[in-house]
Order: sequence, then C-alpha cells, then structure tokens
Amino acid sequence: MSTRKLWPLVAAAAAVLSSVPAWAAEAAQGDSSGMWWNLLFRTMNFVVLVAVLWWLLRKPIKNMLGGRRESIKAELEELERAQAEAEQALAQADAKLKDVEARQEEIVKGYVQAGEAEKARIIDAAHQSAGRIKEMADLAISQEIKHARAELMDELAEMSAKLAEDLIKRNIGPDDQKRLVGEYLEKVKVAEA
Repeated sequence: MSTRKLWPLVAAAAAVLSSVPAWAAEAAQGDSSGMWWNLLFRTMNFVVLVAVLWWLLRKPIKNMLGGRRESIKAELEELERAQAEAEQALAQADAKLKDVEARQEEIVKGYVQAGEAEKARIIDAAHQSAGRIKEMADLAISQEIKHARAELMDELAEMSAKLAEDLIKRNIGPDDQKRLVGEYLEKVKVAEA
C-alpha cells in the first residue's frame, strides 16, 4: 500500500479522534447508545493504531525478518559446509586408519620374517657349535686313547722288563754272567776299532 492511499485513512482516523471528547461526554451521561459509541471509538482507535504501526514498522520488520532469514540461510550453509568437511575428515581418517593397519601388518610380517631368519641362524650356529664340540670331543678321545696306549705300553714294557729280569735272575747263574760280560766287551772292542 502506498503512502498516498494511507493519507485518507489517517485523515479519517484524525476526524474520529477529534470527536472523541464529544462521545466521551455523552457516555458519561449514562446513555446506552453512548456505550456503543464508546465501543466504536475504541475499535476505531485500535484499527488506526494498528494501521499507523504497520505503516511505520513494516520496512524495519521486513528488513529484520529478511535479515534473520538470510542469517538462518547463512547458518544452514555454514552447517552444511561443516558437515561436508567433517565427512571428508572422517573419510581421510578412515583412509589413514586403513593405511596404519596395512603398515602394521607389514611390520608384523617383517618381524616374523626376522624372527624366522634369527631362528634359522641360531639353529645353524647350534649345529656348527655341536660339530665343533663333536670334533673337539673326538680329538680329546683320540688323545686320551693315545695317552692310554702310551701308558699301557710303558706299563707293559715295565712289566716285561721286570718279568725278564725275574726270568734272568732265575735262569742265569754266575758262569752265564761271566760269559755275557765277555761277549759284551768283545762287541765294544770291535765297535771302537
């Protein structure tokens, strides 16, 4: 509604308001028709007040409501953008989680392989150590056998010498001794010459 159309309404309201004192006087006299005029006056007064308020406040209210609409629209757009960013961040986090899980599996596989290799190395080292220990034991056993044989041969030689000495003492008399000494001396002379 334009301001040109409002001026007649404002003029009518002013005319009604200017006759207010006359109506008020009639109402005070106790006339029942005055009560109707009072009601009509109050109704018209309300209508004029609403029309003036509407005319004065329509643009600020429209601007306020329009601004509020724009702010709500901007907030919704901001929330939608934040939701899209959150979904994107969630997708990135999921991708990183899958990447971490894959790397974790690779690390575990690497440790398992390293453990298997270490196990094989330890077993190989144990076999080599066992081989060296066996060789050393064989060498020690052969040395002990040689030493035991040598001791046995020494004992056998000693026993043989003792047995021979005993036999000689029993079987050789003084005549045999003189003869043996003479033979020995002749061998020495021949050897010196």
